[in-house]
Amino acid sequence: MINDYILHTDRIFFKHESSENLPCNTYSMHTHSTYELIYFLEGDATHVIEDRKYKLKKGDLILIRPFRYHFIQIDAPAKYERYDILFDMEKHGVESVSLIPESMEVINLSGNAVAEEIFRKCDLYHKSCDEDTFGRILPHLLSELFYNLHVFPRAASADGTAVSPLISGALQYINEHLCTLSGVEEIAGHLFVSESYLFRLFQRELHQTPKKYILEKRLLLAQKKLSLGEKPTAVCEDCGFCDYTTFYRNYTAFFGDSPSKKHRDS
Repeated sequence: MINDYILHTDRIFFKHESSENLPCNTYSMHTHSTYELIYFLEGDATHVIEDRKYKLKKGDLILIRPFRYHFIQIDAPAKYERYDILFDMEKHGVESVSLIPESMEVINLSGNAVAEEIFRKCDLYHKSCDEDTFGRILPHLLSELFYNLHVFPRAASADGTAVSPLISGALQYINEHLCTLSGVEEIAGHLFVSESYLFRLFQRELHQTPKKYILEKRLLLAQKKLSLGEKPTAVCEDCGFCDYTTFYRNYTAFFGDSPSKKHRDS
């Protein structure tokens, strides 16, 4: 089975998973402040990133950038195999990921011998090294992968399809007005639909509520601002929270630490 994601960790995360006859399921939509890299080898699945959905093929590399909501949907029972890596570009020294154009979210690596060898090396070092040593080696392998994709752009990039024009409009409006939104009624009014219809559409297409989508995006933005040394009270106001008590409660529940701790650690 697919385990829940480790969303908030300073360590680089690596997993090569393989499941026999994985049942149909839709896993919860989530987001995090790190990059996530999925190398898909086998299965019948669709990956949704914000308002784009991609029917996965063998050899697809999915690059999910920080703060992008996403989830995977298992479309039919089948053997399922993939690599899953979460990393912080600056903290783990993988700046080469910025060489990949923002428009490229899914890249097919079939026939790319260098990329395939990099993932074989991941397995080799993961089995042979202790956790700290592997954590130092993996960023170098990722850097080589992204440089390869940049210097030798042989891979085909998938375009994906929109989950819904209304969802696309809603997400665009939310992300453009994230810190000033008065509530879900403002988005519904902008799109000329009812709040209840927008709620149902989010649930059907994204398996998420608009309110939770907005809240978690604001919290991740707050975490970023705190890591840069901004004061918690200023961050609370800048990120659109109505009062500090609400901000503190939600931040602590989501991250497991208080805003003031993040501020002190920065």
